[in-house]
Amino acid sequence: MVPGLPEKYAVVRKIASGGMSEVYLCRMRGVEGFEKKVAVKVVHPRLTENARFRDMFIREARIAASLSHQNLVQVFDFGKRENSYYLAMEFVDGWTMAQAVAQMRVRSMPISLPLWRYWVEGMLDGIAYLHSKNVIHRDISPSNVLLSRRGAVKITDFGIARGLRLGEERPEGWEGKFSYMSPEQARGEEASASSDLFSAGVIAAEFFLPGRLFDGEGRDEILARLRDHDAEGLPADRFPSGISGILRRSLSKERGDRYPDAGSFAMEIVRAVPETVSRADLVAFWDLLFSGTGQAEDDTVVLDALPAAGDPAMIREKRETYGFMGSRGVRIGVTSALVAASVGGVMLWMGTGPAEREKSPVVAEETSRAGSVGLPSGESTPEPGPVATPSRLSETQLPPKPRPGDRANSQRDALFPGNEGRVWIETDPAGVSVGYEDGTSLGSTPFRLDTATLAGGKVYFRKEGYVTRSVSADALGQLPSIRIALERRTGTVEVVQAIPWAKVYEGDRYLGITPISSLELPVGEHRLRFVNEPLGVDRVETVIVAPGTNSKLIVPLVGNR
Repeated sequence: MVPGLPEKYAVVRKIASGGMSEVYLCRMRGVEGFEKKVAVKVVHPRLTENARFRDMFIREARIAASLSHQNLVQVFDFGKRENSYYLAMEFVDGWTMAQAVAQMRVRSMPISLPLWRYWVEGMLDGIAYLHSKNVIHRDISPSNVLLSRRGAVKITDFGIARGLRLGEERPEGWEGKFSYMSPEQARGEEASASSDLFSAGVIAAEFFLPGRLFDGEGRDEILARLRDHDAEGLPADRFPSGISGILRRSLSKERGDRYPDAGSFAMEIVRAVPETVSRADLVAFWDLLFSGTGQAEDDTVVLDALPAAGDPAMIREKRETYGFMGSRGVRIGVTSALVAASVGGVMLWMGTGPAEREKSPVVAEETSRAGSVGLPSGESTPEPGPVATPSRLSETQLPPKPRPGDRANSQRDALFPGNEGRVWIETDPAGVSVGYEDGTSLGSTPFRLDTATLAGGKVYFRKEGYVTRSVSADALGQLPSIRIALERRTGTVEVVQAIPWAKVYEGDRYLGITPISSLELPVGEHRLRFVNEPLGVDRVETVIVAPGTNSKLIVPLVGNR
């Protein structure tokens, strides 16, 4: 039981923590066995006496609870218990836009225009609804836009949002993340609806950059760049020609030169990019982007806990997790040996084959684990609000997967003549058995796989002692080479005990002094050393660890064995 939470919330685990609040994954329980996963933000009790923070938190709850739209996070419950405020929000499977973009950079996977349109259009639809309700968000940033595995795009975190007609006094200083503020906010002026659109323009532009559009060594440098910003100086050669003008207008320094509203901004994008992404392409994209990272199906991106006291809502996102654009210009993070090819509506950066395998995408590097607070499909009926574009697809209305032989395959064939659908596969460890979803064996790594006959299915990677991974065959078919890292499968030894006692080692790694409870080890055979120096005992025991929970291991060091 977490202090400050009503009994109806059963805590599963903590998923975020900050100086002002903590966020928990909970099961909200009701009558007749009703349960629902929710994310609950709990304020530290010491902050309830802080009038400014208390007002900000209550404002977040009040504004969020009054809004209902498919592109906004929904709020279930708000209250106070044991001198702590809490806010319960819907919980969906996915990531923040910041995490998705960061992982695209790690994987060297630039975004296609159809997928870019889909995500930016969803963000603008949410902003359009907010503005129709006379609410300015004032903190539109990649970490506050959530992307579900199934296609939902949702805006979250209304901690510093404000109604246009509330007549509240402007707090001291600026609010919002520095790199996504508007020039007028950087000048100390009040934010307006146009400020939200500028922030959205920054996010839209950064999909095509290796780092941030506005960054610096500190707050003052970033704000100075925003104040001195000139849209005509944008690196136009880094943006697709059809949308360069759209981005330039959205990033105009003066409010009057920007789009008049979110709907106009979105309509320009639809005219420039008539195609949107299909469900099959979106699934293939997520499958490849996060394959091999160890993320389970219910791992989620969660609304960040509030920042530390003293500087509310002014925390810069970590540079290492979202890229960097320094004072000396854009830092390129993609090697010149990489070329682009399309997976339907998804663009991937790829190596050129075995000779370039050190440059191929690595499908298991470190990635931050998080979760999105958002609205699961089919669990409520939000009001539609203003529709920014007539062609907007809902989460359940994505079009069917393109057929083989479409434009994506043609582009791939042109890029890699004589190598259509053939991908060089390496794994860590080597010697992984590769098979199709119907059980057919395809080979053992490293080897070259022909995916031409595997369209629409999944390719599985299996090795004893490792977690099985799967990747879409369609996604693999677009790559000349790929390297996939498998995660070791583990088991838990309930108790390791020596009689009378011993220090326990595996090789040179010290595991502890007996008794050791819940010792987690990779599945397979282990040689454990039991050392009791006073008795002069140094004994090696072979232990076989199976998946799941293993029975107690008791090693007598004296007497009969």
